Amino acid sequence: MDTVEFSQTVPRELVHRLSLAEVFLTGVLARDEDTLDIGVQIPRSHAFYRDTAGCRRVYDPMVLVEAVRQSLLMLGHDLFENPFGTKFILRDIALRDADITAFAVGDAPTELVLRCRIVRRFRGREGLTGARLSYGALIDDRVVATLEGSMSWLTPAQWRARREEVRATLGLPVQPTFTAIEPGPRIGEALVDRRDAANVVISPFQLQHPPDGAEMGTARLLVDTSHPVLFDHPVDHVPGMLTLEAFRQLSLATAVETGALPSASAVLTGLRARFTGFGELDLPIICESVRAPGDGTGAVLRCAMKQAGHTIADGELSLTPAPTEARPI
Repeated sequence: MDTVEFSQTVPRELVHRLSLAEVFLTGVLARDEDTLDIGVQIPRSHAFYRDTAGCRRVYDPMVLVEAVRQSLLMLGHDLFENPFGTKFILRDIALRDADITAFAVGDAPTELVLRCRIVRRFRGREGLTGARLSYGALIDDRVVATLEGSMSWLTPAQWRARREEVRATLGLPVQPTFTAIEPGPRIGEALVDRRDAANVVISPFQLQHPPDGAEMGTARLLVDTSHPVLFDHPVDHVPGMLTLEAFRQLSLATAVETGALPSASAVLTGLRARFTGFGELDLPIICESVRAPGDGTGAVLRCAMKQAGHTIADGELSLTPAPTEARPI
């Protein structure tokens, strides 16, 4: 057999999901030592990745970012032979050149292949400590986006030591469970292209007008640990996908307010983000978004997430107005 399978999902344990509905990977096929094909099925309906007010004709390319994140976990276990219980840290992730026409919603779920290449293996005194991987997303052998991501991993003991160290620097104890700060008021869902208010992850934003700099949108991150997708299972820190969604929502609001986009109905066509620290659930987190020079076809915004005076994530997003017509390729 020389094609990847789409008939069932991979075991949920491999991608650290509790809900079977949140597993997007369907199989993996090794082509050589450093190249693999990973099957992905994009669902036509999804409570989070298809909750959009103005982009109903196309899939949300953020689902590809989640698929890559899941693939890093799966390969961390299957390919790099880390046992269950290993803790994985997402270091950075990127989506480039997403072709909106290829993401048109058709009459059946879209089957897609992530052609994955191992770019680099990171080694320490105790052996492999992480890896960087690149991906081409293919629909019917056509590349519709490229992605990249890197991760590292720790033993449970190393993880506990790291978390104790980080929280000690913030004057916080390590405890079995963490109670997140109350979410508080949310920005209006239409301002961030959402229909369901439960999927809004930022507070009402403010646009700052510094006399010597670009206009900057700021908002507080809202952490709802009962969210069935972003918090599919208990974690003791802000998940990476919540960070990326906060960047997107604040960027949409900022782009519309500054005139970079005509409305919040826009598709994510590019993203790069670095995760440089843990986002603690029990301390306030501020998000920032600044309009950056673009090519005129959409909006480019630089984002940062800050907690206790430190940047814990930063990145850049490209947003393109949603098409009025889109047909499957």
